[in-house]
Amino acid sequence: MASNLSIALPSGIECHGSTLRIVFYYKGKRYREALGLSPTKQNIKFAAGKRQTILHEMKIGTFNYAQHFPDSKHGFGRPKGQQISQLAAQYIDEVSIDVRRSTLQRYDWVLRDFCKIYGSNRSTDTLSPRSLAQYKRELVNGRSGRTINRNLVTVNAFLKWLFTMEYVPRDLSTILARVKESEPNIEPFSIEEVHDAISNCMQLQHRNIVTLFAYTGIRTGELCALAWEDVDFKKRTLHIRRSTYVDRGMKTTKTDKERHVDLLPPAIEALKSQLLLTDSFPAKEYAVELPGKAKRCEQLHFVFNPKAVRVQKGSDYDYYGLRGIGRIWRSLCDNAGIKYRNQYQLRHTYASWMITHANINISYLAQQMGHADITMVAKIYGKWLQESNKKESDRVWVELSKVHKTTGQ
Repeated sequence: MASNLSIALPSGIECHGSTLRIVFYYKGKRYREALGLSPTKQNIKFAAGKRQTILHEMKIGTFNYAQHFPDSKHGFGRPKGQQISQLAAQYIDEVSIDVRRSTLQRYDWVLRDFCKIYGSNRSTDTLSPRSLAQYKRELVNGRSGRTINRNLVTVNAFLKWLFTMEYVPRDLSTILARVKESEPNIEPFSIEEVHDAISNCMQLQHRNIVTLFAYTGIRTGELCALAWEDVDFKKRTLHIRRSTYVDRGMKTTKTDKERHVDLLPPAIEALKSQLLLTDSFPAKEYAVELPGKAKRCEQLHFVFNPKAVRVQKGSDYDYYGLRGIGRIWRSLCDNAGIKYRNQYQLRHTYASWMITHANINISYLAQQMGHADITMVAKIYGKWLQESNKKESDRVWVELSKVHKTTGQ
């Protein structure tokens, strides 16, 4: 497009619409690159200088297309250093199509924290083992090992992406090694404490909630999302196939896998009691978010509905949120005079009871609780496993002794 300026444009500079662009030949091919600058005298001078620099770099063999035009479709080579906070936002935007909302939220706050500690205005050119070591020294202050490691996993994924996209010349994702984590904070409730909590429930629904927690070991989000469509009284099982977000909304389970949980008699009785409270509520359609942001629609009426409790009949929801369950449990602990531990400890309570008192098969327990294998069970509940192993050793000898007596050995 011809220029409308009265100023004569230097060779290789032209106007395209309302902005300037540079024209040059590289390896016999003509290229045009927009600068996004209006055609003022100062900008024209800048454009001419940039073109002369490009021509000089071509002559001496150092021309790097991507450093001059990082957003060009013709670009090759590694782009020049860019602001880390801008690239972090770009990374979040790119991964958003592949991860769920809860995961994306964690990525976002972790990388904002990374930029805050490392320096939001710093360039990718400053990334090095030394600068990342300094970031890690500041990260560990006042944070638990688990939090530090969760942050490092996300930051390392970002560093890997920077290398893959050629924003940095080397892969720095191996520099930030994980730290040693302290033992999991497991403090299960005793049978007496659970019975005290249940006996102090003023609402039947709350009693049923606590009973199901203690005798199934399901996660809080799984209990909130549990629908009557998931309950099979004939087979005495729960079909665990969804969970909830902290701020409401449905998603698949933590591992994205469905499982069937066998029901013990107290859990069956609690569900039968609950049937009278909430089975009559009509089923409604809910969208359940799947991995990759796909969704499935389900007709559900929930096992635990806040509208079934007299003081919550004005609730806007037909299922509990995580915070609501937390408030109920804290109130029950206060009323029963129980040392408060959050309701997730009821999941640990179920596991510890099964290991210590029922001598349960560990693979079966892992399946019941939704773990991929026995690794997490062994890691989290190692203390109770050791105690159970001692009992198992005694049992084995009793059985073996019977055989010895029978054979006369």
